[in-house]
Amino acid sequence: MATARAEQAVTAFPHEQRQLPVRVYTPESPIRHPGTLVRDAFRDLAIARKLAWRLAVRDISAQYRQTFLGYLWALLPSVMITLVWVALNRANVVHISTGTISFAVFALSGTIFWSLFLDSLNSPLSQLSGNRTMLVRVQFPPEALLLSGLVQVAFSFAIKLALLLVVAAALGAPLQWTLVLVVIPAFAFVAFGVVVGTLLAPLGALYKDVQQGLLAIVMPLMFLTPVIYPPPPAGVAATIMRYNPLTPLFGLTRRLLFGTGVIPYEGFGIVFGGTLLVATFGWLLFRLVMPLLIERMEA
Repeated sequence: MATARAEQAVTAFPHEQRQLPVRVYTPESPIRHPGTLVRDAFRDLAIARKLAWRLAVRDISAQYRQTFLGYLWALLPSVMITLVWVALNRANVVHISTGTISFAVFALSGTIFWSLFLDSLNSPLSQLSGNRTMLVRVQFPPEALLLSGLVQVAFSFAIKLALLLVVAAALGAPLQWTLVLVVIPAFAFVAFGVVVGTLLAPLGALYKDVQQGLLAIVMPLMFLTPVIYPPPPAGVAATIMRYNPLTPLFGLTRRLLFGTGVIPYEGFGIVFGGTLLVATFGWLLFRLVMPLLIERMEA
């Protein structure tokens, strides 16, 4: 199948001359020219920014249009999960000790950052599935869809984070000045989720099994991650959480917000560094498979 290579061409206009990208199709694989592949990727990323913003504004407006609660729908899932666990804890169905932090604040912080990870994980697949027609009919950098998804994830997270800070202050949680640095683990949550989601998105856009499989894996994973309760000191669950790549992200988040626990320097560095390395590979792989994916969508 022919692949595309972008070159520059000068097109004459009545009053000016502008350089427009022209897509030239060749039977040669872009892998044979990695330098050109990377250069084109960064060029398309710069082009995609404005389109991504417009797509994000369109999708956010459409999501909350004709709803009575409006943007409150971004808060309800995390709030409802927290209320259920608070009720279970108060009824002694479960007994969870969170030290000096109110259990409600501890659980709310966990569910909000867990939803940040889930939104980031599902964003690439939902963007590809929701824009199938545009992908087939319009030629544009596919990175615009990924960036649009990131804008929507960031918008939703900003609303939830504001709620967390208000609730924490109202319940007397020991908020630290380091909470301004919480953007660091938040970025790590987003990066980890988007990388995994981008690797799975092309296959998931063709087969619904991927989305169903993600749901089957993610739901149990929540209980093997320190979302609602701190890691146990010993046992099988403690071992699993120790090697869970999300555990140091939650640990750093709560340390920056409330000053509890130790800072997981080593674990966070390994997860964050590994995520950035895989992100480069995933991005280039995404660009390579998109022509094949669009061809399958057209069939």
